[in-house]
Amino acid sequence: MSPQRAHAPFAATVAVLSVVAMLVIGQSFITIPLMPELGRAWGVTPESAAWATTVFAVTYAFGSLAGGPLSDRCGRRAILTGSVAALAVATTLVPFASDLTWGLTVRALQGVAAGSFVPMSYAYLAERIPERRLPLALTTVGATAGASAVVSQIEGQLIGGTLGWRAVFLISAPLLAAGAVALWRVLLPGPAPDAPAPGSGSDAVAGRGIKVLASARVLPLLLVAVPVLGSLTAVYTSVQLYGPAELVGDDGAMLSLRASALPAMLLAVLVAPWLGRVPALRRAAGSLGVAAIGLMAAAPAGGNTVALGVALFVFVLAVSTVGPAIVQALGASAGTAGASAMAVYGFLLNLGSGAGAQFPLLVGNLTGVAVSVAVLLAAAIGLIAVASRAAGRQARTSVVAGSAAGPGRVTPKDAAQR
Repeated sequence: MSPQRAHAPFAATVAVLSVVAMLVIGQSFITIPLMPELGRAWGVTPESAAWATTVFAVTYAFGSLAGGPLSDRCGRRAILTGSVAALAVATTLVPFASDLTWGLTVRALQGVAAGSFVPMSYAYLAERIPERRLPLALTTVGATAGASAVVSQIEGQLIGGTLGWRAVFLISAPLLAAGAVALWRVLLPGPAPDAPAPGSGSDAVAGRGIKVLASARVLPLLLVAVPVLGSLTAVYTSVQLYGPAELVGDDGAMLSLRASALPAMLLAVLVAPWLGRVPALRRAAGSLGVAAIGLMAAAPAGGNTVALGVALFVFVLAVSTVGPAIVQALGASAGTAGASAMAVYGFLLNLGSGAGAQFPLLVGNLTGVAVSVAVLLAAAIGLIAVASRAAGRQARTSVVAGSAAGPGRVTPKDAAQR
């Protein structure tokens, strides 16, 4: 099969991965509005019920680590489809949990099952989508996955408020099963033309992969994952627990605030072709800066629902563009270790999400959470600067080596794009 024919159908692939990403990632955030109901059902406080979000995120993180080697051996389509099918089964068990222990156990099963999906989706796109269309594909899937943080909370609030918290999961399970079928039908089987055949890895290859992941051009980008998703979880959890009284006590107002972030995620997709012209690392650093500014604006706006909504709009818009930029930069820097890099990225992303659910409990107020997370996002810009300098040094070395060997493939322009 030629490389051209091996390219995935763009619209169908991006659409299916986006919809399923919303369903999968939504299971992490769907318990945030259900915390009072889960607390009553399990005989604990809403703060203790927040562990339902944390446990999912942490086990999801460890599930992400397995995605890289498993998909290298079994193929991206098999792992993506299998993880969603397993998540559908685990989701059917959640309504039968009668106390906190069993609730956290089934949430942990959900997290492990879901873990491979997002990082391997990014790996699949990086291998199967032409480079000129990759920023749009990554931003669309990433923004949709990010939108699930809002959509799933709306879903949980609406369905949980009318049919009860158990119905939320009983409705989610068949949707996930349908998503697994759609993935199997749309995704291409086998490895991409320039990828090693499944099961062809060796200890030497694995050793080189570990060396790449630990390099100065890749490791800082992986670490950025922790504050990216953690900031989103921390902010929305703190709004649920410590937001303005007229907001926390009014389901309609809380629903409106959550829904107000959706246009920001749509805008992130619409501007993706334009933003794609900006080198990935510069794009990520700029987006992190805007996200930090949005949170700093949210700090004094904590008591004003309208001002808080505006600040969160800016924050969500910026965060929606960070992930795709980091993923694109990882793909360029990690090379043949790309799948492993995506797996580790997913692991750290969800560790950040789990920590983000608990962070508000340590701080105790919305203003403190907003300021603290803004500082973490600013520090992440420094990590990107480290990775950028390392990538520049590597590119200059490649240019020199290529010049010595004859006509080279790496140019200073290529280095700048990376």
